[in-house]
Amino acid sequence: MQQPQYNILLVEDDPGHAELISRAFESQPHCALIKTDTLDQARNVLNEDHTDLIITDIRLPDGDGTELLRHRTLDLPCPTIIMTSFGDESIAVNAMKSGAADYIVKSQESLFSLPKTANRILREWRLLLDKKLAQDKQRRLTAILEATPDLICIADLDGFLTYLNDAGRKLLGIGANEDITRMRLADFHSTRDGQIILYEGIPAAIKDGIWKAESTFVSRDGEKILTSQVLISHQSSSGEIEFFSTVARDIRHLRAAEEQVEYLAYYDTLTGLPNRNELVKRLEMEIGRVNRHGNQGALLFIDLDNFKYINDSLGHPVGDLVLQEIAKRLPSFLRGDDTVARLGGDEFIIILSDLSTDTIEAVNQAREVTDKIRNAIAMEIKLGEINLQVTASIGISMFAAGVTSGDDLLKFADTAMYQAKKEGRNRLEFFSESMGEHVYRQLELETQLRQALKEEQFVLYYQPIVDQRESIIGAEALIRWQSPEKGLVSPLEFLDVLESSGQILQVGPWVIESALKQLSTWINKGLWNEGQRLSINISPRQFRDSQFVESIKHFLNKVNVPPSYLHIEVTEHNVIHNLEEASSKMNDLIDTGVNFSLDDFGTGYSSLRNLKTLPVNCIKIDKSFIDDICESSEDQAMVGSILAMSGHLNLSVVAEGVETQEQLAILKKYNCQCFQGYLFSKPLASDEMEEFLKNSLSKKR
Repeated sequence: MQQPQYNILLVEDDPGHAELISRAFESQPHCALIKTDTLDQARNVLNEDHTDLIITDIRLPDGDGTELLRHRTLDLPCPTIIMTSFGDESIAVNAMKSGAADYIVKSQESLFSLPKTANRILREWRLLLDKKLAQDKQRRLTAILEATPDLICIADLDGFLTYLNDAGRKLLGIGANEDITRMRLADFHSTRDGQIILYEGIPAAIKDGIWKAESTFVSRDGEKILTSQVLISHQSSSGEIEFFSTVARDIRHLRAAEEQVEYLAYYDTLTGLPNRNELVKRLEMEIGRVNRHGNQGALLFIDLDNFKYINDSLGHPVGDLVLQEIAKRLPSFLRGDDTVARLGGDEFIIILSDLSTDTIEAVNQAREVTDKIRNAIAMEIKLGEINLQVTASIGISMFAAGVTSGDDLLKFADTAMYQAKKEGRNRLEFFSESMGEHVYRQLELETQLRQALKEEQFVLYYQPIVDQRESIIGAEALIRWQSPEKGLVSPLEFLDVLESSGQILQVGPWVIESALKQLSTWINKGLWNEGQRLSINISPRQFRDSQFVESIKHFLNKVNVPPSYLHIEVTEHNVIHNLEEASSKMNDLIDTGVNFSLDDFGTGYSSLRNLKTLPVNCIKIDKSFIDDICESSEDQAMVGSILAMSGHLNLSVVAEGVETQEQLAILKKYNCQCFQGYLFSKPLASDEMEEFLKNSLSKKR
């Protein structure tokens, strides 16, 4: 994001002091210094040119510098810094009382640090000016906004309301005099629509200025209100996003009939649960999520034992009441992203979402939830004077990345359910012919990895990161396993095991120290300069370790590499569970000069709020979006939104996995500045990377 340009009027009659101040501002290209040495000259400049800041000596040949305090720009007093000599502090204090923004007592040190004071005051001035302009606009529009029958609101960048018209208050059930400043419009959205607005609406509004869609509000009394909603982003005079506004029109009368048809098509009329049609949709969505993110899932096939006898002996109305009671009990053991559906008859399906990436842990999680569900079903059901107790046989089909067929998962779980009935009912069974073998392989791999660390079988490769001119701006350190039996093994085959087994706490520090030692070698050989950064990935368990910050500082001191050369990459999954603690750790290292990137952006929890909260200066667009960017308009729109959003937040962006000129051309069209991928170089061994750096330097010469 381009920094605002400021005109600064310097009024100083001492040539030596004026020259010292001028040299101090040479490092501030956004500040244009206009020098005068008398009040009369200063007044001429103020009358002819726009001035953002005045820096004036208190004593001038033709008067007192405090006379300039009366100058106004854009209907506000122009911020003024008063300079005094030793002994004039009382005069400066009086100037502060009269409206001066700050004062300094002249010395070589204070004059040379004057740009720091000026920048602070200019930032405060810009905030004050932007606030005034926004208030003026809001006052002019208020009368019109209050007269419209549609909901109209204004929200800050965190989503908190600053204005809501009378029609909006009535629609949502908010009192006319009720304070709205701690309310967010998202609090009145359905969960699904809130996510759509977060991941689609806001990025689109930032990129294009406006986003339109239908969305559902939920009023305080629980009433669902379907609206046609428009989300608009508003910029300040400096080009930064200042606030958002929303216009929403109630269209329930147009959609009531369609909603009823939709409900009957996708929901069971007896229990209110999703039916087979909705189940198939959600199962396909969950399969897609598993394949994108790597977390495992589980499909539970629940069949009530001997339910036919209830229908035959007590009648179908009683059987229906039993099914309704079971349908009420099942969701209480599930999380927000899990699904419970009625397949038909006395069969229920549950999709457990976002289980562990570790197979053993995921199986244990599924078993724990299933046991709770089985016990809940077995609890007594009271229907008037009738007390019933039913049990259930449950089949479980685990699934991980690579699965493609929802029908197969249903068949597998159904098979396991029948096995549970065959084994005596009221029990659970897993469908997995190879589960025992897989767990054994997992444990065997853990043993091999421990031996690999002990025998120094791990090696580091480096993949260059380049700018639009294909100049090297850095590299990412990537771990490989040089196995005596398997050869060079990709981290995709063992990183999850290192993480789940805790071995990452031994391997991670080795990666950091080894990468920094290699970086030190390149620096000493003149192959690496200050503008280049070495990126190192940090795993979730490693980041959460209490010694993480100290270990980074320790290795930087031990290897004697400047902290500014290091770029630490974390994912939102690393930090999302405790943003405050994560930000504290990151800021601790940032204070030493270390930089942070947000890796795999767009694949997880990515949000504007997180980007505002986390102290990162770079995000890396995940390779999954780049792979199909030439064919997929959705991926292209997502990448464009990320780049636009990043620009507004003053973040740099690296596109990962760039492999073709076509991908590069699209990324450049959206003004992506940095790239990483096979188009420029595959990951290189340290000696190969050294040659790559040498060749790059020779081309520059």
